[in-house]
Amino acid sequence: MAVKRQVLFIIGFFCSLFSFSQNVIVNRVEGIEDTMSFYGCIPFAEQGMLLKAYYPEKNTSRKIDVFTYEKFDTALQKKTSLDVSIPAKKSAYLDYTSSTHQYNLAYQTTGTYSVSIVSVADMKTWTIQGKFPKNTTIHSMRAIGEYVYLLGYTKDLPILVCQNITTNDVTFGKIIPLTKRKFSIVSFEVNDATEELYLFTKDEVKNDKLVKMYVYKSGVKTFERMLVSPDADKYIVSAFASRLHDNSFLISGTYGTSSKNSDVSVGIFISKMSPEGETMFTKFINYLDIQNFTSYLSARKQEKIEKKQERKQSQNKELELNYLMVPHNIIEQDGNFVLVGEAYYPTFRQECQYMMGPNGQTMYCYPVFDGYQYTHFFLLNFNEQGEPLWSNAAPMEIENKPFYVKRFLSINSKPDTVIQLGYSTWKDIFLYNFKDGENVGEEKISFVNDDEKLIHSSTQTRHWYGDVFLSYGIQKIKNKDKERREVYFIEKLQIPIK
Repeated sequence: MAVKRQVLFIIGFFCSLFSFSQNVIVNRVEGIEDTMSFYGCIPFAEQGMLLKAYYPEKNTSRKIDVFTYEKFDTALQKKTSLDVSIPAKKSAYLDYTSSTHQYNLAYQTTGTYSVSIVSVADMKTWTIQGKFPKNTTIHSMRAIGEYVYLLGYTKDLPILVCQNITTNDVTFGKIIPLTKRKFSIVSFEVNDATEELYLFTKDEVKNDKLVKMYVYKSGVKTFERMLVSPDADKYIVSAFASRLHDNSFLISGTYGTSSKNSDVSVGIFISKMSPEGETMFTKFINYLDIQNFTSYLSARKQEKIEKKQERKQSQNKELELNYLMVPHNIIEQDGNFVLVGEAYYPTFRQECQYMMGPNGQTMYCYPVFDGYQYTHFFLLNFNEQGEPLWSNAAPMEIENKPFYVKRFLSINSKPDTVIQLGYSTWKDIFLYNFKDGENVGEEKISFVNDDEKLIHSSTQTRHWYGDVFLSYGIQKIKNKDKERREVYFIEKLQIPIK
């Protein structure tokens, strides 16, 4: 069986090196999924990538699940593989990828948990274990340096577990909410350069919106401050942090003006905080001040918004439109900063049912959440004083609607003046080059040739290294002879930096 899988995979490698367009070179790999379940690819820059798979013949025990990680170099040549075992009887399973390791968390309602770790450099694996309080639910996992951080809730209270991956030592971060009902986690990210963890929480007391920032390093809390908006009519909705060269914090995110709905935003805020926690400045930027922000709308709707803006300006007022936004981590380029965000909104469908009452049957209709519709993305460039330098936006052609907030875009920010963006839908890959705020290159690449038809597809696109992106997933394809094939695929896309 192993030889058959290897032969099929190698055939996929060497039969599909081609260019879809004049600029982008695509190397497509196909493999048959009848002998294994394909879980995806994990890029590790120039170190290569890991292909994660599940082979039935390796999973004969009911007590453990065995996942296989196969390492490939940047030329898509297989180098080695290893198996990772996790408990089969688990309440939940989470994974996380750092720049050097892959982490897999499995835990039970009893509190027992294990984290399996794979080092991509030497392909060594080991497991750390522990126990949460009973009825703990973990929502997020991050890892940096020698520590893995597990964030969740236990008995409606937040819990942060900080565990050393070498010594197995465990500490707990102290996060004390002022109210259980209105407390929430805003963001939970790591900084590779400083090996710090940034955690933002949101609370509300007597209609006051309170956002707090925590910094952890090596499992220890090193910083805690409340974020205060200088404008009483503007509320912080989301926040992310970066360290500057002078050790100060650059905090950016979104803000809203509605005290009743603290989840929707009307613009971007940028704030600088000294290493001691003193706020040096805060700037607010309306979404409608971002160039092409409404370009995803029809010309008629854009014209309608422009007329509303003109009326507001004549009254010395500012037009505000509510959006939901998921920002990416701040990008530092050539001494300035770029914030990339994706806009979305919740959708609902109506469901009805008949209910028996004193007057007979009556129809009762109610809205049901139907997923998040993503509409467009934006880029905003600003300096250390928070002054905007340029901005731009473009539509996103996302057909599927996830039931959770996610990031579709993957970003390459390595060039000094160019930002490359990529994402995939079920049938196409979209690639962009932005230089100094201008869209200088855009490609739409189909997953199949003109003589083929894509019947089913589940895909993802991520930046790999340099000007190379990686697309992968599972597809069902029919050719002109009406023959069908069900495959897992990997596509290496090289996008010249313009």
